[in-house]
Amino acid sequence: MTEVRDHDFHPDETTARQFVTPTDGVLRLDDPVLVTRGLYGGGVILRHYAFADRWVKINVTTDAAGRLTETPPGGGSPAFCFNCDIATPMLRRGADTFAVDLFADVLVRADGVTFAVTGEDEMRNAVEDGLISQREAAHGAAELELLTGLIAGGRLLEWLAAACPFGPAGAPPARPVKRVPVPALLWPRVRATW
Repeated sequence: MTEVRDHDFHPDETTARQFVTPTDGVLRLDDPVLVTRGLYGGGVILRHYAFADRWVKINVTTDAAGRLTETPPGGGSPAFCFNCDIATPMLRRGADTFAVDLFADVLVRADGVTFAVTGEDEMRNAVEDGLISQREAAHGAAELELLTGLIAGGRLLEWLAAACPFGPAGAPPARPVKRVPVPALLWPRVRATW
C-alpha cells in the first residue's frame, strides 16, 4: 500500500473531499479504525480518526512533541483542539475509506472537557431537504449524546489513545485536499446507512 484515500462526502456539496495520506502518515488502518497524520503550516500535526462502529470522525491537532494544540477562534467557531464530526461509520475498501458528514460537530478545547456543539439545526434541515435520512439523523443524535458524555466525563483523550497512542512523532506534509466525484456507495437513498 502506498497511500490511503479517505473520502468525505458533505451531502450539500456536489463532489466528495478526498484526503490522500502516504504510507508514513498512516498510524493505523484496519477494519475497525483508521488513524492518519499530516503536517500542516506552523508545525501543526493533524491526526484523523475514523471508526467503523461509531458515527463520528475526529480530527486532533498537536505540535511535533505531541502536545495538544488549539486552533484559534474564528468564523463564529470557538478555539478547539478536537473537531468531532458526526458522520456515518467508516466503510473500508482496501486503502479507500468512505463516510458521510451529518453536519453536527463537537468542538473540544485542549483540556478535553470544554466543548461546544454546532450544526444541530443543519442536521435537522438536511433531513427535511432529503440530504440525509431520518435513520442517519437518529444515529447521529445518539452518537452526539454518547460523545458529549465521554467528553464531559474527561475520557475523550483516553478513548482516542486506546485506538492509537499519542506521543512525539513526525508526520509527512499534508497533501492538498482533492475534489472527486461522489462515490456511488455514498449517494443518498443508496448508501447502506440510509
